[in-house]
Amino acid sequence: MWINSCGYKVNTVYNFDNCKNNSKKDIIAAISTPIGRGAVSCVRISGDGSEEIVRKLTSYKKEFSHAKMVPCIFRGRIKDKIMAVVFKDGKSYTGEESAELYFHGGKFLTEQALLSVIDAGARFAEAGEFTRRAFLNGKIDLTQAEGISDLIDGDSSDALQDAFEQSEGRTKNAINAIYENLLEVAARAEVSIDYPEEDIEEQTRAELIGGIDKVLLAVRKEIKGYYSGRIKREGVKVAITGKTNAGKSTLFNTLLQSERAIVSDEEGTTRDTLEEKMLYKGCAFVLTDTAGIRETNNKVEKLGIERSKAAMKEADLVLLVINDEKECPDFLDETTLLVINSFQPVADSDKITTLKNGKKAVVLNAKTGDGIDALKDELYARGKELSSGGGCINNPRQYDALKECESALVRATDAAKNLTLDCVCSDLNKSLDALGKITGRNTSESVISEIFSRFCVGK
Repeated sequence: MWINSCGYKVNTVYNFDNCKNNSKKDIIAAISTPIGRGAVSCVRISGDGSEEIVRKLTSYKKEFSHAKMVPCIFRGRIKDKIMAVVFKDGKSYTGEESAELYFHGGKFLTEQALLSVIDAGARFAEAGEFTRRAFLNGKIDLTQAEGISDLIDGDSSDALQDAFEQSEGRTKNAINAIYENLLEVAARAEVSIDYPEEDIEEQTRAELIGGIDKVLLAVRKEIKGYYSGRIKREGVKVAITGKTNAGKSTLFNTLLQSERAIVSDEEGTTRDTLEEKMLYKGCAFVLTDTAGIRETNNKVEKLGIERSKAAMKEADLVLLVINDEKECPDFLDETTLLVINSFQPVADSDKITTLKNGKKAVVLNAKTGDGIDALKDELYARGKELSSGGGCINNPRQYDALKECESALVRATDAAKNLTLDCVCSDLNKSLDALGKITGRNTSESVISEIFSRFCVGK
């Protein structure tokens, strides 16, 4: 038993395992707008017979050539004037005959509208089932489905732009181009097995190695680009570090414009990492406040310091907070930005400075906020640099599949130099399988189910 979006108990759960073989007459319906008081609510319907359900509720007899404003009766007694939109088979989001009903918003009215559609022959849709049907009907691939999910979850302009491009097929097109090139290489290798003459095989091996290297180069370009894609999708990871009482938590609060972290003059106040997201000029930054680094015998504080070090390793950028130029370490890698937290007012001309050792630093007063905009501008510049260019993948599933493909291609290259062509073909087929996982050519049912389970009901 499960509870649907309206709060009604349903005794059976639809089995997605058989979804691909189900008839389009299996009509699904769900509320696709937030439930509550509002101007407009929408119930979405999909499956062969959707138009007939609309006719039952509206008694509209003419052709649904476009959106129609029509009288409607929900559950035989509740009247409203709605806008009905009907999509012919193959023309809808799901690729099936579909319909959408738009009516006045309101929790009770919305629930009655959905129940009316169910009474007329539909069933409650599972989470993500509309998008899953779009995938199964060939309207989108898995990367586009993930792009749609990211559009819903995106919380920065960079994330939304990246998600839109993926939903429009950017990743699909890039991976399919690699797949087709690799398929051609694999086909040549398979054919060459039927012609074992030595001179032909030697020529084939040379061509194979060149073809594999070309594909491997394209795969590695996409792997390298994952870093920038991940930043666009999730935001720049920024760890705020330094010694105890340097002003890290104060800086954390000032950047967020919220008293999120506890601030105290007592050393070792911060015992654990604290994470929050900040948006600046459309770019997202995941800020992590960390425990101060110092020698201590306190077991709890030691654990906090270990987590601080782990946060620094995982960060895209590290803000090293010091209170005096003399505290600047001799070596700073390119991922570290030095922040001098002064306890005095900071003049505009002093907010960005170059130290005697040639290191660039942002000077600010974390308590008053002097210089905080200069730091944000510097973070923004660094963030845009990190997220610029790159490839088309942006999530761990796609990355893992590309790494699997890369490993198989490396083995195929070695096999082409030292082993039989049968071994080469075996590794090339494995690399094709790995690429197919990204777009959904041969992805397992469990992976597909996991992806679509992230969607809300009605999408």
